[in-house]
Amino acid sequence: MAIENVIEMRNITKRYKIRKSRERFTALDDVSLSIRKGEIFGLLGSNGAGKTTLIKVMSGLLQADEGTGETLGYDIYKDHKKIRATVSLVAPTADVGTDNNLTVRQNLEFWAVVYDLEREKREERIDEMLDFLELRQYENHWPMSISAGNRQKLAIARSLLVKNPVVFLDEPTVKLDAKSAAAVRELVKKINLEFGITVIMTTHYIYEAEELCERVAIMHKGKIVSCDTVANLRRNLQRYDEIVITCDQPTTEALNAITAIPVIVSCEYADGKLTVGLENIRSNLLEILKVLRGHGVSITEVATNEPTLEDIFVDTISGGGV
Repeated sequence: MAIENVIEMRNITKRYKIRKSRERFTALDDVSLSIRKGEIFGLLGSNGAGKTTLIKVMSGLLQADEGTGETLGYDIYKDHKKIRATVSLVAPTADVGTDNNLTVRQNLEFWAVVYDLEREKREERIDEMLDFLELRQYENHWPMSISAGNRQKLAIARSLLVKNPVVFLDEPTVKLDAKSAAAVRELVKKINLEFGITVIMTTHYIYEAEELCERVAIMHKGKIVSCDTVANLRRNLQRYDEIVITCDQPTTEALNAITAIPVIVSCEYADGKLTVGLENIRSNLLEILKVLRGHGVSITEVATNEPTLEDIFVDTISGGGV
């Protein structure tokens, strides 16, 4: 029978000893979480929220103190070695695990041996990963001579050599420039779609979570205080994306055409500015501008605003969850 949920955590608690103290710090506090097969799942929270500890428990690197759980059907207590052998973890810094004295290809060859990939499959799989991640032109380069984005691709390539069904990505675009970050996000979507790999990732960027993740869990002080789609989190926040357009007075027909767009929740013109509240700026901004231009409205400036991850996070934790 196929496993529908690749990860099931129930009432997981993990405490750390505090140095030179009898007290213990609770890193995970009664955490329950299910992650579906084939989804991209986001884990969000500030430093110290428990994200890394939870990933380590789910990936078999750390044993919980209380609770039960399975990853890919393996018990997190009894089968942690099997879990580690069937999932991949990419650290937030791409250079972790990369040997700068080896070329890009040699790094992959080294890890193919570490992963005990069958000898007859190694070259074929390495070639596949170099082409899949668009690293072929860099295969004979030293890692430090290529961009941070391509080094992050190399780190992901290592994790895909054995095509484990679950990959953990810890802030995969941190410290990357916009172009490199966009390339890595496209890669995350690609490995999910083409290989059917379940991806669990941490991120601090709301647009990244919205673009990539089907669902996100917000963590605070070792607890999961909310778990839902980003769209539902926005709705629960009751704050919508907002566009402020400096333009001529729109006709009644133009305003009616805009309010007829299903995602529009408010539309008001005052003092030379049209303010539109809506869901998902990125998908609908162009349509709104087309409506205005189609009705002969002259536009001089467009400004956008959307609830940030911080807005959603602060609202969620201050309200005790949504």
